[in-house]
Amino acid sequence: MPRTRLTAILYLVLVFASGILVGVASNRLYTVKASVKSNPAPRNIEELRTSYTAEMKRRVGVSDDQATAVAKILDNTKKKFDDIRRQERPLRDRIQQEQVDEIRALLTDNQKTAFDAWRAERLKSQQLLKQNRARAATGTTENGSAK
Repeated sequence: MPRTRLTAILYLVLVFASGILVGVASNRLYTVKASVKSNPAPRNIEELRTSYTAEMKRRVGVSDDQATAVAKILDNTKKKFDDIRRQERPLRDRIQQEQVDEIRALLTDNQKTAFDAWRAERLKSQQLLKQNRARAATGTTENGSAK
């Protein structure tokens, strides 16, 4: 009889101890997640430039003149990347058209019609997405008025 009572007490202590351990661990996990700062990513190039130069001033200690020079460097770099994108665009378009031609060569006439309709839908949704991103970057609504 005493052995069963001792076993019951031991099980009770184990249950309470495991509950305490789970509570402490979950509380610690919650506290760590809640204390992490969430810095939203810049939404457009101007916000990115502003945060970049502000961070350079704060962390590196650049002066206003240096920040102006950094802004010119960023402008020049953006121009170079834009030039590269413009140059590579025809090559990417040609490669994509080759892909489409190869896929169409595999398809039957009915499949080609369905494939062309599907591609047209995708193109339209991609264009809408680009327009929405451009509107969000400029801060205008669909009818062209400012937000």
